[in-house]
Amino acid sequence: MSSTAMHHDLQVISTAEHVPLARRETVKVLARWGMSEQVVDTACLIISELVTNVVQHAAVLSPTATVSFAVEDEAELVLAVADAHPFKPKPLPAAHDCGGRGLFLVNALVREVRGRGEVVPDPATGGKRIVIRLPLVPAKNPKREGSSACSSISRANSKPL
Repeated sequence: MSSTAMHHDLQVISTAEHVPLARRETVKVLARWGMSEQVVDTACLIISELVTNVVQHAAVLSPTATVSFAVEDEAELVLAVADAHPFKPKPLPAAHDCGGRGLFLVNALVREVRGRGEVVPDPATGGKRIVIRLPLVPAKNPKREGSSACSSISRANSKPL
């Protein structure tokens, strides 16, 4: 059984305007927890893609989504995005007219840092929860809140990625 020392939940409305909110909250929480810039940037991209997927593919049945952050056993950062839509997404091998690269990008980022991800059913809502686990490495030079590249993206781009 793992102990969760740090945990934060955020409820977002399933609209494009709330993707930057999820990005900003990711930066704020993880910077406050002392995460390295690399971890913050990776987590920020993952959360952006997962919340964008909710907006594009699940909003019709899930007017809100829950974004969760946790550190477990001081060894891994757990990111999760839950929605009430029962469809379980799969990464596409190639983009199409309506997008299709989000989960491919998420999987590549997770593999790059030797993390893991899974889609689990959420019996309470009938939907699913995408859970990403990223290993933590000690930060060499923690940055102050809002100084990561992802926070620059969220300030410069108010549209979903």
